[in-house]
Amino acid sequence: MSLTIINNPAQLASVSSEMLFVAEEPTKTADPVTYPNYKFILQVYVAGEVYKLKAQPHPTSGLGIFDVSKVLQSHTVNQFSMASNKVDYTSRQDYYVKLGEEYSDTEYLGIVTDGTRYAYKSYKRRPFEESNVIGNGIASNMPSTITAVAKDSSVLYQLVPYFSNVSGITDLSITYKNDVGTTLATATLSNVGYSANTIRQFNINNAFTNADYILLTGPLSLRINLQCSKHPVKYLAWLNPYGAYDSLTFGMVSMKTTETERRQYGRLPYEVDNGGDITYQIGSVFYGQKRTYATKTKTRMKLTSHLLTDAEYTWLADLFSSTDVYMYDDTTGYWMPVQITSGNYEYRTYLNSKLKPLEFEVEFSDEYNSQFL
Repeated sequence: MSLTIINNPAQLASVSSEMLFVAEEPTKTADPVTYPNYKFILQVYVAGEVYKLKAQPHPTSGLGIFDVSKVLQSHTVNQFSMASNKVDYTSRQDYYVKLGEEYSDTEYLGIVTDGTRYAYKSYKRRPFEESNVIGNGIASNMPSTITAVAKDSSVLYQLVPYFSNVSGITDLSITYKNDVGTTLATATLSNVGYSANTIRQFNINNAFTNADYILLTGPLSLRINLQCSKHPVKYLAWLNPYGAYDSLTFGMVSMKTTETERRQYGRLPYEVDNGGDITYQIGSVFYGQKRTYATKTKTRMKLTSHLLTDAEYTWLADLFSSTDVYMYDDTTGYWMPVQITSGNYEYRTYLNSKLKPLEFEVEFSDEYNSQFL
């Protein structure tokens, strides 16, 4: 038999799982005398780049096994952006592979060519290999009705991602209403320039402080109920399983603590000048023996959510399993990457245990000070 690819990844595979190509060459792998130091070679063609992978025959089966997910991950990374109210993320990456071999220290490339395949930036629990993003619709697990704590804020960072595998999708209409349903204002987010197999991320800007809820219609339907808060509103955004970003406001009590790590050195408490005079200070300032030359400040913040519905509680499981979480820093106007370090999240329902607010901590480093002597 000749060199053959006998297994390959699904057409809609996720780069966060294994994406395995399996090759066989039963004749040459079984004859190490004629074909010494035999290796399988897989060339991965993606975005104008070519990556060459080599694999020794498996000691039992003699097969060549390649995981191309690590190669494709670098080509499917979305950088979280708030540059505008519409941000497009390329969720799909096409690629193809060529299979070759090496023996007697000579490479024979491109013997077998596999067809075009696609990889998606999403994360899936094993053993599921295919991506969630396979059809038209909202690229999120958020419920159709959610609560946002930002009624008296001039800006509401509410992210709504939509995926379509066709170029044209309907414009998104936004309606701001008060508690009795009277329309206060309307807006339209145009979908001109939408490319197929792309996630378009909408940021619903709320400039109406007297609005009680927001309705979205078009390619999706969503109601956002707005609440006031006595406390400063904290915004979190996180990568969801579909390769897009979700967000939620946390307007209950938030507590901030800092932890400082200092690096010090020791020095003599005196100096001797050229004349032999000993001094312990310059003017009224002592030299001292311990001096700090660098500090690193780590900040932790404990956040508390509003009372959650069953659907909101289930949706927020994505926040705690996400690999990419950001918090908005209202003092600088930038989004900072954070890590969730602890929380009280449990799968629960209202009927069984009454839903309660989530409490969890995020950690980030917001200040680095160092001096060089």
